[in-house]
Amino acid sequence: MSGSSVVYEKIYDLAQAALPAPEDWRRALTLAGVMRWFAEFRGFSSSADQWAAAGLARRAGLDGNALCKAGMDEDVVRLVNRKTVADADAQAPLTQEAQLGCLVVTLDHLSALVVASAATRPKGSVKDMKVSAVQKKFKDFKFAPEVDRMTILQGARRMRWEIGDLTSKTIKAVLACEEKVREAAKKIA
Repeated sequence: MSGSSVVYEKIYDLAQAALPAPEDWRRALTLAGVMRWFAEFRGFSSSADQWAAAGLARRAGLDGNALCKAGMDEDVVRLVNRKTVADADAQAPLTQEAQLGCLVVTLDHLSALVVASAATRPKGSVKDMKVSAVQKKFKDFKFAPEVDRMTILQGARRMRWEIGDLTSKTIKAVLACEEKVREAAKKIA
């Protein structure tokens, strides 16, 4: 088991303890799966566990000291604890670390919107979900009001992606982990 896998397992355990409610745990697992998918997509396969751990840590609201004790790099801890994408230097190059920081904040909100949109569908799945369905929910500020639409827009802009393209990728990422998340969430329900 690699060092990043060990860190992921430690943070997985910490996050699970911090999130006893099945829906909160499910959202954390979804963000972890989405972050893992984006690490692979962006060509950072060797860092996929680190990106997934960042997703878990962010959703669980884990303390920076606990994350450092679990072995997470201090720079990643700083990125996980950002409040908005605007905290990042917009002129800085899109290094692997800058992408992780931008995406963990952005995808925290966008994956929540995608999952909430899927919950309104008969099967509760993102399978065959269209970008236009999520964009319609995006425009309805009463739907999933905890989702910060401005953060999503800023993240798309920072990554130099169109919002529709980012939404499409996020739907694919949620679909890739949806069944695994469902099974893991059942175990604590």
